[in-house]
Amino acid sequence: MDYGSNKDPKFLPDFNITNLIDRWGAFNYEILYMGYFGAVACQHNFGNLDLKKFHKAFPLKYGKSINGYYFNKNNLRKDWKSDFTYILEKQIIVHKSNEEVILFFQREDCKLLKDIISFTKNLKKSNKNKSHINLIINRHHGLENKKIRFKKFDLNLSKIYNDDFQSFHEKILRTLKENNKSGLHLLYGKPGTGKSTYIRYLCGLLKKEIVFLPGQMAQNLDNIAMTKYLIDHPNSILVIEDAEELIVSRDSQRNSNLAMILNITDGILGESLGIQIIATFNTDVKNIDPALKRKGRMKTAYEFKALTRDKATLLLQGQNPEYTANDEMTLSEIFNITEEEQYKNPSRKVVGFRSGIMNNT
Repeated sequence: MDYGSNKDPKFLPDFNITNLIDRWGAFNYEILYMGYFGAVACQHNFGNLDLKKFHKAFPLKYGKSINGYYFNKNNLRKDWKSDFTYILEKQIIVHKSNEEVILFFQREDCKLLKDIISFTKNLKKSNKNKSHINLIINRHHGLENKKIRFKKFDLNLSKIYNDDFQSFHEKILRTLKENNKSGLHLLYGKPGTGKSTYIRYLCGLLKKEIVFLPGQMAQNLDNIAMTKYLIDHPNSILVIEDAEELIVSRDSQRNSNLAMILNITDGILGESLGIQIIATFNTDVKNIDPALKRKGRMKTAYEFKALTRDKATLLLQGQNPEYTANDEMTLSEIFNITEEEQYKNPSRKVVGFRSGIMNNT
């Protein structure tokens, strides 16, 4: 669309354009706003939108109010997934990325702003069949969430986990739903036994914000940026996968990250923030720091084991009636069968992993 008939926006005379790029090489939209309007902007963020519709409809609806725009296109993806930034009348900037729409403005009572907010809200997607988990990412102004959305799925827990799992599931779900309560949940066991699958399933059952902490960031739990992030996200659930390095004491010495976990789950921070932690690991539970298992701090713990021979056979026969397990098997082994596995009928051609098998169990 051509906006050439509109007034071309100009930066303020003393604005240094080099300030637009932050130290990570990213474009700073707060500075862009200051460059045009000489003021710190208020913001409205909108996620989970139909961005394809927004990309098409916004310039058509507000073309007369748009004074200029910028874009950052990627030839490997469609235009509506690219970044577009619109400079509008009434000191308004609208930025659309492939994830969200952000409005920068001064006056909340502005008629144009109210109209844009209403227009944007009407493009919100339905979340009925979607779950999400938050991934912590590092921005120029600190740590923030990036929502990773995925389709909800059902699990027949009695079919894909051992017989003692149902009582654990009921207890951890009940505890995680409690508001403003701190605590620690330990999910451990050999790889491939379904720990990550279960956490993904939990995301669809809980209304709290669930935050996934990447391994490298988990090594910096005790830094100031992380403390500020936790303070800004009370009553949430923190997921730390492969947490051995954090929770195992080395030569009777506790690292600072372990001390932070202790504080979050049953210390001053825990009492103030109400954050619960789910930690997964593959080591024996006997190896973790005894303080983590203290009554009052550790709310639940469960060892994910290989399925019994009978349960493994039932799952295998859901893929091929002629399969039979010779021994205990992990979920990973069951759903990623190879011809080298030893079954009652090894000459039978084996079916590989099919997406949706676990969804339909």
